[in-house]
Amino acid sequence: MKLKQVVALSLFCFTSIASAAQFESVIDAMAVKSSAGHTSNGWEDISRIKGVKWRWPYHESGAHDHTMVGNTKVGKNKNPNIGATEVTVSGARTMIASVKIRISNESAGIEGFGKGKVTKIKTSCDDDSASHAVEFYRFEKPGYKPLYISYQSSLGAGGAGGIEFEISYTLDRALGIYPKPCKVLN
Repeated sequence: MKLKQVVALSLFCFTSIASAAQFESVIDAMAVKSSAGHTSNGWEDISRIKGVKWRWPYHESGAHDHTMVGNTKVGKNKNPNIGATEVTVSGARTMIASVKIRISNESAGIEGFGKGKVTKIKTSCDDDSASHAVEFYRFEKPGYKPLYISYQSSLGAGGAGGIEFEISYTLDRALGIYPKPCKVLN
């Protein structure tokens, strides 16, 4: 194989890996060390989330009902509607509780959150039909307390629709995100 081909292949692989873990910084912002006495991070940790253009600085979250809202893009499509992504961080006075990621007209999977042990949690709300999905996951970054991720997608036949992830600190909060009560199945 020629050197140019090796370099091109290496760059392609690196780019694919980098884009596949676009939301790894969300995990970094929420991750709490296993040895920590607290169970969630403060608003200042939002600064670890990369690639999001926030509508206001994190220290103004209290003036906006303890939320932060920003935008980013998933994928490389030049159409601004494909991959348009809204990130909403919710919490209380001193801490963040969850991060919601809404992606329009583009597909994305749990691998976008980076390295960690991912365990699918079977629930009464699970759905895996052709155009709709509901799933729940436990995400464990080595050396950190687990995070819980809910995943919902609604992609129409024409490719229109979206995906929504919500990352939270507790399974109860993750299960409560879906409109109907979800229960863990054994």
